[in-house]
Amino acid sequence: MKKTIRHLAVDILDQVYQTHSFAALLLDENLDDNELSGTPDGRLLTHLVYGSLRFQGHLDWILAKLYRGDFGKMEESIKNILRVGLYQLKFSDRLPAFAVVDEAVKIAKIIRPAQSGQSGLVNAILRNYLRQGNNIAFPSLEKNPAEYIAAYHSHPLWLVKRWIKTLGIKDTQALCAANNELPPLTLRVNILKSSRDELKDKLTAAGFNATATDFSPDGLILHDTTQPVQKTIFFREGYLRLQDEASQLISYLVFPQNSESILDLCAGTGGKATHLAAIMKNTGKIAAVDYDLKKITELKTEAARQGITIMETQQADLSVGLPESLKDKFDRVLVDAPCSGLGTLRRNPEIKWRTADNHLAKFATTQRTILQNASLAVKKGGHLIYSTCSLLPEENENVIDYFLKTNSHFFLNPQPESHHPQLFDAKGYFRTYPHIHHMDGFFGAVLERKSGL
Repeated sequence: MKKTIRHLAVDILDQVYQTHSFAALLLDENLDDNELSGTPDGRLLTHLVYGSLRFQGHLDWILAKLYRGDFGKMEESIKNILRVGLYQLKFSDRLPAFAVVDEAVKIAKIIRPAQSGQSGLVNAILRNYLRQGNNIAFPSLEKNPAEYIAAYHSHPLWLVKRWIKTLGIKDTQALCAANNELPPLTLRVNILKSSRDELKDKLTAAGFNATATDFSPDGLILHDTTQPVQKTIFFREGYLRLQDEASQLISYLVFPQNSESILDLCAGTGGKATHLAAIMKNTGKIAAVDYDLKKITELKTEAARQGITIMETQQADLSVGLPESLKDKFDRVLVDAPCSGLGTLRRNPEIKWRTADNHLAKFATTQRTILQNASLAVKKGGHLIYSTCSLLPEENENVIDYFLKTNSHFFLNPQPESHHPQLFDAKGYFRTYPHIHHMDGFFGAVLERKSGL
């Protein structure tokens, strides 16, 4: 029997929990396997999965109040059935309430056919919400601001407390609210093949509603699109890549010049490395390094799709050390460090439910090691650029402070060339925030090696 859209949503949420996979990858697989890409049902599936993940904390607060037992010990699959059902009842009006409850009960019977009590439990909790859901109170913002923001705006309490410490209550509430909004569909124009205006006109003629990004000169935002841009000829022929505006700005933070030698030490699938090549007009040299051979293979494919010929790839684990062949060779070295990813919660809401505060020390240790090893690749007078998609000082300025204390031959460049001054704080650190700049949360620092050392 073919699964319903809501059943598929529950299955995806179960896989996110069980395998720590990203929802985006699982959704892409399901949309393709079930021929749902670009269809109303496909959009509904995406809506239910991301909505349930973004508002999981909010939904769980309500469900815990409605459940007479210990909600924390409830089986995760049953929780996900309830989350999808409650999300529809509270945040979506696409189905009548009775149909939402009936569908949830049917899914429970299919998933746990031998446990009839589970379907009855799902029925009872959701019907209880319909009777008294409006009477369930959240913590007081005035008396318990961290608890209120965590529950109402659906973020882990430990994370809310840390953001309040660094950003204050008002900005933390705004940030958490912004993290629950739908992110824009942002793409980067491959300026080796087209200008932004030219591609914008072509996309408009193809039925897309595109506008230019505010900060990146290479970015376009697609609005209200029902057709996947990845399926278009523009994508296939390398005219664009999906990439958030903040990520695009890191390449301009590197500020590569034609004919320079550039090293990207945590290159992944090449979002920034290919952008650097485009900015350099496919001249000079780019070495792209990653420890994951699968990502390197994808990077090579991506470079070929975009028509890039100046890139060389290499497998290496920078948490272990820098290959001897890379030492003292590069004008600019980018360390887009592995991090918690907590600046990308609009796009990857599952991250907030799988990251714990005790993970930060491990991230920071790895980041310090990679940055130290990367510094050995920088020529005298060259630049070392550090970036993360995190908004926590443990992964950002604390890492830079530690590095500068132990490496006196480097200093912070407080006002990098060719960039927007409003995106830098008083100390010279690059910062973007979802609630202020309407892009992912990124941190960046430009360090310069003294020419005589």
